[in-house]
Amino acid sequence: MKLFFSFLLIFSVSSTVFSQTSAFDNAVLTQASINAIDTSITIKWAANQDAMQYNIYRKIYGTNGWGAPIASLASSALSFTDSLVLPHQLYEYKIMRIANSVNGYGYLVSGINTQLNYNKGKLILVIDDYFIPNLQAEIDQLIIDLEADGWFVQQQLVNRNDNVTQVKSLIQSMYSNDPLETKTIFLLGHVPVPYSGDLNPDGHPDHLGAWPADVFYADMDGIWTDNSVNDFSASDPRNQNIPNDGKMDQSVLPSDLELEISRVDFYMLPTFTETESQLMISYLNKLHDFKTRQYIPQDSAVVEDNFGGMAEGFSGAALAGLSPLVGINEVKIADYTSTLLANDFLWAYGAGGGWYSGASGIASTSDFATNNYKSTFSMLFGSYFGDWDATDNFMRASLASGKTLTCSWSGRPYIYYHQLSMGNHLGQSIKAAQNNISAYFSSTLNTFTRWIHIAQLGDPSLRIKYIAPPTNLVGTTNSTGTIDLSWLPSSETVLGYNVYRRLPNVFSWELLNSNIISGTTYTDNSIVNGGNYLYMVRATDTLTSASGSYYNLSLGAFGSGNATASNVDLLHLQNVRLAPNPALDFTTLMVHESSIGKNYKVLNLFGNQIASGVLKDKINKINIDFFPSGIYLIQIEGFSSTLKLIKN
Repeated sequence: MKLFFSFLLIFSVSSTVFSQTSAFDNAVLTQASINAIDTSITIKWAANQDAMQYNIYRKIYGTNGWGAPIASLASSALSFTDSLVLPHQLYEYKIMRIANSVNGYGYLVSGINTQLNYNKGKLILVIDDYFIPNLQAEIDQLIIDLEADGWFVQQQLVNRNDNVTQVKSLIQSMYSNDPLETKTIFLLGHVPVPYSGDLNPDGHPDHLGAWPADVFYADMDGIWTDNSVNDFSASDPRNQNIPNDGKMDQSVLPSDLELEISRVDFYMLPTFTETESQLMISYLNKLHDFKTRQYIPQDSAVVEDNFGGMAEGFSGAALAGLSPLVGINEVKIADYTSTLLANDFLWAYGAGGGWYSGASGIASTSDFATNNYKSTFSMLFGSYFGDWDATDNFMRASLASGKTLTCSWSGRPYIYYHQLSMGNHLGQSIKAAQNNISAYFSSTLNTFTRWIHIAQLGDPSLRIKYIAPPTNLVGTTNSTGTIDLSWLPSSETVLGYNVYRRLPNVFSWELLNSNIISGTTYTDNSIVNGGNYLYMVRATDTLTSASGSYYNLSLGAFGSGNATASNVDLLHLQNVRLAPNPALDFTTLMVHESSIGKNYKVLNLFGNQIASGVLKDKINKINIDFFPSGIYLIQIEGFSSTLKLIKN
């Protein structure tokens, strides 16, 4: 099936008239405030002269179907107070403006003092082995940060020359091991790019064919074929699609995606003077800085739409979706480049007549390579560059510039990010857009929904707000068999801290404290059986966003502690020693002769096995030269207690 829109080309030159009329007609700019005393949520929206009526819809966040409106209001109404809500519950609202010409839509997620999910589930991190071992330290830091935000990372190395079906088979295998808890795929590097379909969502006849389709990896049960499309009309051979060429036939998703998916890929960006590895290091470093509050952008968004005169109103999703994140008055209609070179903005949207490496009136790959663009989250739209696997692609180049961490091609269809206002993560928004049928307005053409080109670039775990984390968590076993924890405080003023605990082989955290801890110590006296436990401490504070209020969380600080073990275990440990400890390149594990022949394992603080072996003598040398610096646990077969190893 060819999806061909030659009659609605996205012209390669900007409109000479700058107008946002169509986009504003399609969108309802909205925000919300809460009254925690009488438990009500008040929604506000921007006026529109064509309004005839406003319909308000509400549902529990995460459920399907809007149902009937909960309120229908006059054209002059600019707010609605919902008193039929409960604290600690997330709600999603749709505000529909009935108008003389085009109806408009706005969406927001709101709640009163809601809690973040501290068990996010499993994230499959698919790593391009091109970066191993040179970027091992940066990738290890990424994994630590993901785990510190409540994810459990499952790593999979692939080669950039692998077949996409081989890569998908690996993902499916990992998913099938725990389908209920596996949520997200993070493609790091030039993981083989699936292509599919016979489509040109930018409307250009020479761009009709297969487009990049990472959604292929996130669909666990859909039927994808490679036997029917036979189209070699595209000017770029990448897009030509013939039977049995490794490019799939589907232009529209064959079934709902089970998993969220996003990619960070700096392959073939020759305009940048930095190498692919240097660009990846830079991205991972600024990602860590943002998550740990070493970089804090202002809560503003810039929107520049050089297609303002077109009826589709391409920036409608930016107007409707960003106002709940930063507030109606902080959505700035302004010049993209000059604004972002001068200001650290949380969000940016730029649309203009495009080519593979730029958008007219917005910027180019060369501009991104030369200048420091300071938007953290971004959306771009224009011809050609939505096909993001091209050399010097504009979207991928944006992630290599300045402070930018994410990018999507929003306009055909609309992609909304209002879900992020209450602490949700990026992957939830893009999955909602990819699976969307009718939940969200997508285009005045009433098409483009579920097309395979809908993609997200950036870390899918990203939230828009973090707290500076605590550090230096230390666990000490005292004489009563309980564990005393202490840590250094967050650099920010916070309400306090939460303490979480788990066993190394258990993939969920247990919240230990019933009330927020105001100090920097905690005693765990709730352990029933002996053994080693992993601990995490996270700072928490109430955050009032442009949509509601929730208890935000920092990344966690990790530590461990040994609870009281059996007498036999303790006697054996009296004869077990590590030296040197701390160590740099090797350590020696000395054991009692009764332990010879037993297996040992080296785990990191997330419970992942780093190394293993057999105790062949009373003195056993362990090579740790390839270990990243940090704390490790050594388990010996038959012992419930562990040894702590520090790698310098």
